[in-house]
Amino acid sequence: MSTNIGLLTHKLLSLSFLKGVGPATLRKLAVLPRFADQPAEQLAAQVPILARALAAPDAWSRATEAAAHQVDVAKKHGAAILSLLDPGFPALLAAASDGPAILYVAGSLPAPGQDMVAIIGTREPTTHGAVIASRISTYFAEHGWSVVSGLALGCDGVAHGASLDAGGHTVAVLAHGLQTTTPAQHRSLAERILSCGGALVSEFPFGQEPQPQLFARRDRTQAALSHGVVMVQSSLDGGSLHAGRAALASRRWLAVPYPTERDRHSAGEKIAANLVLAEGTLEQKASLLGCTPDALERLVILRDRSGYEYLRSLQTSVRHDLLA
Repeated sequence: MSTNIGLLTHKLLSLSFLKGVGPATLRKLAVLPRFADQPAEQLAAQVPILARALAAPDAWSRATEAAAHQVDVAKKHGAAILSLLDPGFPALLAAASDGPAILYVAGSLPAPGQDMVAIIGTREPTTHGAVIASRISTYFAEHGWSVVSGLALGCDGVAHGASLDAGGHTVAVLAHGLQTTTPAQHRSLAERILSCGGALVSEFPFGQEPQPQLFARRDRTQAALSHGVVMVQSSLDGGSLHAGRAALASRRWLAVPYPTERDRHSAGEKIAANLVLAEGTLEQKASLLGCTPDALERLVILRDRSGYEYLRSLQTSVRHDLLA
């Protein structure tokens, strides 16, 4: 992917380094009439958050310096910096109202229009959970979908690896800047993703180190990039639920495999969320996912392989709802 950065993206990148200006404000600024030719001071008259950010001494000069530094570092790493104002910015991500406005990209994103699915789950899956993660990833890769995951140990690593083994495209969404790889055990996997034509992406700038609160944002971005999310296995407080909740909130689907009898008797907490979503009441499911009962219409319980084809059929309605 080209390391050149467009003028509008450079402007939005500079704005992102102002204190208090987050993705929601950047999205609001990007759609303002005449965003391209209005200086930051004029934009601030329309967006109070920006006005407060610019009130600090030298705020704008420091923000532009930070943006210029990011551009230089990205070039050294052979990475691209995209914004929702770029034609190459993923369309599904742009359509997610709470998604990032800036994306740092190493490698190659999927081709425009290519379907994407997030396949995620616990870092310690059961034996059958790992089999399911591999089987579903292989299925989607063989049908031309890009498999999105978070490069974590467990289900994520299985999903990336199975997609590559099937000759597919995969995207790893990171919870830190592209200057590092976490966990260190997956450095070779990250290199393989790039060498096979996939991508490492992050909403966080170069230099940002991993922090616990950033993983939840990473999980939401995985969902925003995709038509839907397959949550292979999760506990009741598992991080994967962040992506599941974001999927339903963004009008995507959420698929949850039904646990095997063996896992029901031995896996305990690892599959607790799966059991609630498969067998709980509407109130219990809605409470766990933080959604209204009507959103559960987009929850799919996978009981066998026939469900994979059904998930593929849902892509048309997701694309129509979000991109029409």
